[in-house]
Amino acid sequence: MALDPFLFDTYKQYKAGTNKVMTWLASRSQEASGSSSVVQKASASKSTGRLKGKERKAAKKETSHGQKHLVALADIPRMAKSIVATTKVGVPQNIIRTLEEVIAARCECNDFFEQDVNSATLASNQSHQHFTAILRETLQILKPLSRASDPTRKAKGKSADAEADKETIDLRNRFEFLEVEEPTKWTSGAVPVKSNKMVNTYDLEPKDEDVSFAIFCLLKDLTDIRHYIRQTWAEYREHQIAFTTAALTMNTAIAIFRRLNEEFISEFPEFDDHGAIIDYLSYGYRDPNTSDKHSKDFATYTGSTFKVSSKIFFCDNTYELMSFFLTNSVMPFYQEGVDCGLRFTEDEKALLRCLSLLGLLNSEFNGDFFNDQLIQGLHILKTNNPDQKLYTWVVFAVQLFVDTRRVVGNELGRCFTEAKELEGWMTTALEQSFIFGSTNTVNESYKLNGHLLSTLNKQITGLLKEDLLQRILHERFGNGAHAARYSWGPFYLFRNHPMLLGLLVQHFLVKMHEIGIGLTGDQGAVMTAIHLYNACQQSTLISRCLEWTDIEKVIEWQGASWIFMGDRPKTAQSCFRHLGLVMGVSATVMSRDRRGKPTVRMHKNSRATSLPISQKRNRKLRLMSTYVDLMNKEPQSQWKTGGVRWVPTRAATEPLVMLEMLVAKYLDSNTSTTPALGSNTSTHPKAHPLSMLTVFKESLKSEEAVFRFDLLGLNQRCVELLLGVQRVCIVQSPLDYPWDEYSADREIGECVSHMLAGELGLERKQPTRFFEASGMVRDVIRVFGNEEYQKSRSRCFIKGDGNKKVTDAFLTPYEDVVLLSERAQYGRIIIDDGSSGLTII
Repeated sequence: MALDPFLFDTYKQYKAGTNKVMTWLASRSQEASGSSSVVQKASASKSTGRLKGKERKAAKKETSHGQKHLVALADIPRMAKSIVATTKVGVPQNIIRTLEEVIAARCECNDFFEQDVNSATLASNQSHQHFTAILRETLQILKPLSRASDPTRKAKGKSADAEADKETIDLRNRFEFLEVEEPTKWTSGAVPVKSNKMVNTYDLEPKDEDVSFAIFCLLKDLTDIRHYIRQTWAEYREHQIAFTTAALTMNTAIAIFRRLNEEFISEFPEFDDHGAIIDYLSYGYRDPNTSDKHSKDFATYTGSTFKVSSKIFFCDNTYELMSFFLTNSVMPFYQEGVDCGLRFTEDEKALLRCLSLLGLLNSEFNGDFFNDQLIQGLHILKTNNPDQKLYTWVVFAVQLFVDTRRVVGNELGRCFTEAKELEGWMTTALEQSFIFGSTNTVNESYKLNGHLLSTLNKQITGLLKEDLLQRILHERFGNGAHAARYSWGPFYLFRNHPMLLGLLVQHFLVKMHEIGIGLTGDQGAVMTAIHLYNACQQSTLISRCLEWTDIEKVIEWQGASWIFMGDRPKTAQSCFRHLGLVMGVSATVMSRDRRGKPTVRMHKNSRATSLPISQKRNRKLRLMSTYVDLMNKEPQSQWKTGGVRWVPTRAATEPLVMLEMLVAKYLDSNTSTTPALGSNTSTHPKAHPLSMLTVFKESLKSEEAVFRFDLLGLNQRCVELLLGVQRVCIVQSPLDYPWDEYSADREIGECVSHMLAGELGLERKQPTRFFEASGMVRDVIRVFGNEEYQKSRSRCFIKGDGNKKVTDAFLTPYEDVVLLSERAQYGRIIIDDGSSGLTII
């Protein structure tokens, strides 16, 4: 996995902040003193000679982009004093505020470790305190020269911020004063502008305490995201979010875990195993040669609304369970009744059973099963890992699995029940649509794409109606004793792993959406029905108070300008013209002359009338979900009716690509200010992973009804309506709608176009039957007007408006701090929890 630096985590924010402040201090102090020997070059201590490989490449990059220098900690106050003594230029406000945030980040780390004050941690604590004291001294020197901000501008800014907070999710970071992040290769089509300007950069000289600070930053970010995922599943438990949204958010969080961990390992390779991070607490930060024991509050982490002990913060118990279970064999499995005296809890037994089944899926699908990041993590542990290292991100991924079951609690079975209900709807909709397609010949779409419907139906049945794991067990082991060891009940893994179940269901919802959009776009019935409905409303034959909710939602999700090719038509003439444009008639033919009259020449004799002919493809419905839209792109070659309309993008298979693209889309849609001329509009503010994950979840939540909207059912209703209108026209006005010209199923659109042309003024021998058509539209609205939208809402299983505030207290059972190594020393463990009144044996 490439390390594209778009996740602006806490440690990266801190490094960027110190780099910014050090660069400003060094450059200004050099200007003030007139000397360039203020700091040393980073590579000064390296040996000279001909460089090879990566070293030569790095040296070449340094030469072209300027040199990197290191600033000693003791030199920082001296540089600040030289600036103050020799210049009257004020210190930029963003430098002061960035330095304040750098200090705040270090202080948070200090507080984390300094909760235990004894001889074992004295040296490390003093080192952190000295570092922070130097930065504070520098701040006090520079602060008097900081430029005071304009109070009027500040007041306006606060007002604007308050308004923005009501409407959008706050993406600001602790280090909000840093520059924007450059776009990565998959989000920007702009060619970066090359600059010949060489800029020297300055950074703090590495210190021993950087290791403990980096570990703290990593675990802080992972724990904050872990708490956010717990809170997301708590929202599901309280019926405020769909389980598919929670599952996708959790899966993306695991991908973030992996990226943050890989970036951490690239800088601190000695901590590639999570056990090394756990050991650092006792043998790195603390002095192992002292006899002082740390208190229970040592390394206790306090988050925004929660507080956890060091064993919870470091996931000690989960790491020990994984080390015990996963390193025993290539494909380990849990044997009932065999716990080696470790006294596994029911929670831990469920974890070991699911790890066994996940290992089975991993071996069957080589780690690639519906993009489940947990399965990919287990696959990585078993592939090219001779030292059997347990990476931190995989430990936290397994921990999320444990957290999910605990948070959802008694509602765990509801995920499977909802999945089965959605499975029933999807298979029924596909079967009914396939049958309906054989009853008409509106076009060749069903004939060309019938296999897509049947294949998807078969896939849904094979995974949600039949137990995949039981089938794999039977194929591998038959009905012997080996297979029985894995048999813990039907759909055991799906019932206990909501994330995997949610990923499966979401995959099928996406496919339903793609097939629905493709079919409705090819047949054109929904688009024609929309224009007929609008014409009926504008003519007042249908009251504007009587809305076809299903159609109005499609217009809303598609955008009125796309559906109507401009503003929504208000007159009969514009209704006819916009329908023609949408159906592929040349804009030149449908235009008006200088006098405002249509250029279309229609004969008075309706029998000889030749209406404009469609010269281009009709306008198709677009993918209505931003999430699905980012997963697809138009193929380079022109597609044919009924053929493949989209090809997958990287976002379809890489969660982090989807995350960045979705956040970029969100920022673009919520940017109210107009960019300056010549500015790069593809750059965006740097965002912390937790902020990006929040945008991701809220975006998915806003589209839950879109995913569950039955486009196949709506298409069938529109086709039936238009076929009914066609029959009325042919039977009751045969002189204007001759049987040989308008009776074929594929002529239903032409029939409506001819009808609107008559309303526009074309002389007819018989009534246009627009009045009868309006009555038929009215009847459909009264009976089925909001059926599909209401059903899509009910398929989300949300109570109320979904905006109920839900919090998670981050409660963990006491056994999480009783490690396996400690349990083995006792024949029986009695845990007396006074707060809950429970005694666990």
